[in-house]
Amino acid sequence: MGDPSPLAARKVLGDAGAPALGRDERLRGAVALLAVGLAAGGAGELSLDQVKQRFRSAMTRDPLDSLAAMVLGCSYLFHQAEQAENPRCTRFVDALLFISTCLSGGYTDQFARTPAGKTIASFVMTFGPTLVGSALSAPGGAPASQGLQEQNQAILERLDGILEALRAPR
Repeated sequence: MGDPSPLAARKVLGDAGAPALGRDERLRGAVALLAVGLAAGGAGELSLDQVKQRFRSAMTRDPLDSLAAMVLGCSYLFHQAEQAENPRCTRFVDALLFISTCLSGGYTDQFARTPAGKTIASFVMTFGPTLVGSALSAPGGAPASQGLQEQNQAILERLDGILEALRAPR
């Protein structure tokens, strides 16, 4: 049985996560908080499948809140990782701009320079677009509106009529 306390998470991350994250104590502390959050609510060690299921559950419970948490949390982590090394990331707003552009194919003239910054950016680029799509879709996966479906059906019927007219002998 593992110890899900913050001290145990910091011990694990101090050993395994230090090379990838660098020496910034605040960044490692934030990742330790994330590890403790994933371990909360369960006794003992977490399997990879349990971590993935908890992550999916948290992201689908309320996608808009998850998106806000991802943007703000990753912006904070990115700022902590990059502020000393990246002259284009001196303010939190700079990190927020970079992370928000990572959510889509957006544009920015800023790039991650540290291994931790590149890891955070990769995470946001991988999971962000799907989270944005689910956050902006109608609740419960329901169609946006019945009127839109009717309008689409009318367009299809009209296109079918045009196609029949084009195929008709002259």
